[in-house]
Amino acid sequence: MFNKFEFERSNLPKYVFIAILIIAIVALNIYFVKTYISSNNETITNYTLRDEDMNPIREAAVAGLFYPADVYQLQKDIDNYLAMVPPSLNKRPHILIVPHAGYLYSAQVAAHAYQKILPFKKQIKKVLLLGPSHRVLVNGVALSSAKNFKTPLGNIPVNQNINKELISHASFTYNDKAHHDEHALEVQLPFLQKTLSKFSIVPMVYGHAEPQKIADILAPYISQNDTLLIISADLSHYLDYDTATKVDTQTASMVAQNQPLEEHRSCGATGINTAMLLARKFGFKPQLLDITNSGNVTGDMNSVVGYAAWMFSQQPAEEKNLPILEQEVENLTFFAKHNKADLLKIVTQSLERAVIGKNFTPERKDYPDVIFNKGASFVTLTQNGNLRGCIGSLLPNRAIALDIADNARQAALADSRFQPLTPNELKNINFTISLLTGYERIYYTDEDNLLSQINPNIDGLVIRDGNRQGLFLPSVWKQVPDKKEFISSLKIKAGLSPSYWSKDMKIYRFRTVEIKNAN
Repeated sequence: MFNKFEFERSNLPKYVFIAILIIAIVALNIYFVKTYISSNNETITNYTLRDEDMNPIREAAVAGLFYPADVYQLQKDIDNYLAMVPPSLNKRPHILIVPHAGYLYSAQVAAHAYQKILPFKKQIKKVLLLGPSHRVLVNGVALSSAKNFKTPLGNIPVNQNINKELISHASFTYNDKAHHDEHALEVQLPFLQKTLSKFSIVPMVYGHAEPQKIADILAPYISQNDTLLIISADLSHYLDYDTATKVDTQTASMVAQNQPLEEHRSCGATGINTAMLLARKFGFKPQLLDITNSGNVTGDMNSVVGYAAWMFSQQPAEEKNLPILEQEVENLTFFAKHNKADLLKIVTQSLERAVIGKNFTPERKDYPDVIFNKGASFVTLTQNGNLRGCIGSLLPNRAIALDIADNARQAALADSRFQPLTPNELKNINFTISLLTGYERIYYTDEDNLLSQINPNIDGLVIRDGNRQGLFLPSVWKQVPDKKEFISSLKIKAGLSPSYWSKDMKIYRFRTVEIKNAN
């Protein structure tokens, strides 16, 4: 018989084998756990940013695409857009509706809205921005967790206090993905940076959302005097020019009557409907500031996008109660903007015919009906910056299309100060069409009182004494900037002595809107 020691020695190989087997099994399990069990099912090719991965600064996503990325060009462009809008006095806007296309297409429309907040640049401190999500599916309203939104003009702080209040509502959530590449709000930011002093923003993009819920949640902020709500919205998309004009005109009428919009009328119908609900609650009145479509910019009339701007204020817009001359300037500005191409074409054709001894008469079949409304105009010709002819009409006695065609011909051939224009000169001629308002008589007690009432660079003047009469367009102020000298020169033009004075002398002011064929 084996003793105990011999027995254990004979079984040693088996024990070693079992130990090695156990170690191998444990090692395999550890490898399996590390390699397979610890792996996710998702692959890295499907990786997307999480909200917590996002930068605290929301970088500009469409600079260089929708608007200039160069800071100097951007500032220049916005200044030019704002300068094209005649300034006017208004109640402070509480809500603005503005388009969100590329600046080339819609910035001129947006400028009509942003010009209204310039007088309140120090008063408005908080701006709520509400627009549709174009790239990310959103249920409700998406807030941004970013601390700042960046444009080429600098950073704009996000109002964290209002964010914290809004996030308590179930329909508001943080969703930085929705903001990451969204242009609807970003294109508004440079305009705000140029029209307000110091302000914070609350960026909000929506998807499927109820206008009434949004209005109820935003209402407490709208009632605050330092807060402005901006609704980002375009109008109809990809209709032909005539259909789009009809549809967008109907949309404008619905907004005026506070009727809710169907989704097809606007890329931003939810936001516009929210604005109208708030307007009804607070008694705001909408004012249509401008409306157009991309066809007027690109010339492509087959597929256009509509743009409009509205302002909502506490009382009916004061433009309705503006002095007559200022209201007429606004009306002429709209007319000039929407009919510029046709009016320039008429003058060009008239000049081309005039220098070869022929007349040009615009026909209704070739032009919009509206330019056959009566109007008064001057056509001024310049050559190398020097006056080369100027003829005009004082009163709106004929269709404006006919008036500018005839005045262009007369300026080329019949201005007694110059020889008739020749075909060889035509290529070096620039021209300006001046559309005239009506006239407002200036009542005065003496010359000093008269001078105190005149607005340099704004007023055109007519002086009349008996059968003598002279007229200066507002553009003459560039050559004669002194008020007293301006009046003296006007007297000379009327055939009077510069020192002449009579209580029977009548003086009238008027305004003009200019259309130039070259800048």
